[in-house]
Parts: sequence; C-alpha cells; structure tokens
Amino acid sequence: MRKRPDRRKCANRLISALTGAVVTSLVLTGCVATQDGEAVRTPPQPPRHCTSTECPELPVFAEKSVADSGVTEQNASEAVPAYLTEVLDDLDRTWQDWFAALNIENITPGRVLIEPGETFASKCLQNSGDELTSDFANALFCTLDDEPDGQDVKRKGSIVLPVQTFADIWDGKLFGSDGIMLGDFTAATIVAHEYGHNVMYRLADAYGMTRSQLPSGDNPELLADCFAGNWAATVFAREDLSIKEIAQAAALIFSIGDPLPGQGHGTSIERIHALTRGFTDKLTSGGQPVTCLKNYWPESLA
Repeated sequence: MRKRPDRRKCANRLISALTGAVVTSLVLTGCVATQDGEAVRTPPQPPRHCTSTECPELPVFAEKSVADSGVTEQNASEAVPAYLTEVLDDLDRTWQDWFAALNIENITPGRVLIEPGETFASKCLQNSGDELTSDFANALFCTLDDEPDGQDVKRKGSIVLPVQTFADIWDGKLFGSDGIMLGDFTAATIVAHEYGHNVMYRLADAYGMTRSQLPSGDNPELLADCFAGNWAATVFAREDLSIKEIAQAAALIFSIGDPLPGQGHGTSIERIHALTRGFTDKLTSGGQPVTCLKNYWPESLA
C-alpha cells in the first residue's frame, strides 16, 4: 500500500495478469433444486455487470465480527496473525455476498501471513532475487501467487502480509517509519486496500476485460482505497468501528500518498477523497461499490 519501486512492478504484473484472465471458472454453478428426490442443478448464470443505476450493495451483518485486537508487545506473535485473519475472514464474507449477487463466485484470495523466521517468494517480486521476510516494509496483492484462501482452497491471486511489519503498527511504526494515530484500524485498512485489488482482479477476470478496459494511471490504487472505504462503512454500520478508528484510516492514507499526481498511487488528498467516497454517500449513508466504479473504473459498468 505504501509507495515503493517494487510496488510499481507489482502493479504492472497485475495489469498483465488481468489482461490474460480466464472467465470460465468464475460463473455460478447454479442453484440446487430437487426432482423426484434427486438434486438437480440449474444451468450456470453468466456474470452480471453493475450499471450506474443498478448495482448490489455490500451487506451489513448484524453481529459484531471484528473484535479489538488486544495486541501488546508480549502477545504480538499470536495476536497479530489472529487479528489479520479475522479481518480477512470478514472481508471474504462481505465481498462474497456482493459478488454472488453478480453471479460470480470463487472470489476469495489466497492468504500469505509471513511469520517471524519465515520467508515467502512472491512471483510478483521474483526479479528482486530475494524472498520476502516478516519485516518486509509493505503489503501486497499478487495475481500470480497461487496460495490457499481462508477455507484452504488454492486461489490464483493472493494477499501477502508480513506479520512483523504489521506488529510494528502497534509499536508506533508504519512501514519502518514513525507514524501517527496508529492502531487496529490502521492495520485493517491496509488489508482492506489489498483486498480491494483482489475485487478489481476478480471483476476483470469474470468479465474477460482487455487491457484497455482496466483502470489506468493512479486509478487502480484509488479504486482499492475506495473499496476499502466500502468495507469500512459496513463495519461502522454494525458498530464495530469508532470515529477514532476512522481517523486512523484517514491518517494512514494521508501518510502514504504520492507527492504529485500521476506517480502511481494518487496524492494524499486524492487518496483520502477515494477512501471517503467509499465510506459515505453524501454523508447520509454508507458508500457503495457502484460509486467507486463510476469514479475510478467506469469501463467495468454495463
């Protein structure tokens, strides 16, 4: 999520992988009915496109799902992976429902939590020659990494999270630098941003979109910020999120913006605007994916 040279290489690989994506694995297998006591599966339905006026809303679940992390220096080795897993689980169930309304399934990303003492060789960074360690100063979504999701199903397209780098958030460090207003939702927003790249990838895959139809310029990062705001709105609606934690997300986005437009990620102001667009609809209700798509990826709308 932070601007780094390696991340730009990863973005280029994201576009390349999206361009050659296969559609057939992402259609619903159909509903199950019974006939003479036997299960009968209806024919698969083609993926639906959102339009500017008709698009599913993200579900808001009634029960509290993302608990306080309780991370301390003493328990970080267990509490940080547990919290990251909890956030990923919540993102999975929220976005799965939205995709299901579009007749798209199998959208959960693979997960890689790099624990202290472990390494991971991401295919998106293979030219660097180094395996990623637990203190790698970034998080990423790689379309090429084929790893298990939360149900232990292999998925091409995975989120990679270095655990020690996330543990440092609760110790006042953000990607190796001093940070302000850091806490649980700083970490959650980073994960939700990477998940936003997964949402974009799965949509492009399902629709068989060409390179010219993909977000360009800073829009892939701004779209991921906006999708992160969508998810945050659902968390806030079920009272899992306080105004203080929203401020943590805004401070995070502000601190990692590019100094000038057109450098790959968006300026701090552009990124805060994208997160806010995703979070709220004219300050009256939670923001929705259609708003993000209209502003940062209109080519995806029917």
